[in-house]
Amino acid sequence: FAGIGQRRANVWDGEPEGVYVPSGAPATITCTAKAEVFIAGAQFGEYRPAFAARAADIDPVQYGSDDTKTHRKIKHILGQQQADKVGRLLVSELFTVGQGGWSGFPSHKHDTDRLPDETRHDETYNFRFKPNYGSGVQMLQREDNKPGDAYHIMDGSTICLDKGYHPCCVLPGYEMYYFTILGGLSQRSLKQYFQPTHAAQLHTIPGIMDMVAKFK
Repeated sequence: FAGIGQRRANVWDGEPEGVYVPSGAPATITCTAKAEVFIAGAQFGEYRPAFAARAADIDPVQYGSDDTKTHRKIKHILGQQQADKVGRLLVSELFTVGQGGWSGFPSHKHDTDRLPDETRHDETYNFRFKPNYGSGVQMLQREDNKPGDAYHIMDGSTICLDKGYHPCCVLPGYEMYYFTILGGLSQRSLKQYFQPTHAAQLHTIPGIMDMVAKFK
């Protein structure tokens, strides 16, 4: 696959592109200029043919509002349109729209296979900030109404999530991006379980149910 990747300056410059490589298959990446490459993967025992995910294939969704401090944009690289091609792997980019604000709220988790309420999907984030000296906070609350942990995230920080509710936020005056990898234990479609304490706010954030429906 030739000519993958059209961005020049940073992750805010244009659309993402990628290539799906089957489980167990060798792959060689040749860069014709200075580049940064994200590699995402998840366990899957079946073969699916390789294909390129071009900019025209990206599945975007935007939701939230400035008033609720939840305005964000998602670009699904391996999203709903590739559902039958990639096993149990979901790959996306998430952007806070504007400066400051929250992402992943209302708080949710996906650490237990118990359909129809929830699926087990392990998740990994890699963060970028604009300007790059910005920063934010990743929260991790393992049980509702009990204290959790908070991690200071900076440009290039990586967070691996396997359990608990996990919203994050960016400092006022900065924009935040994170590359996210989701690997399903038993299925590809993600079923999020929203934290009971904050679940009522699902009805206050414009477009959030459309966002939930896209993680298939």
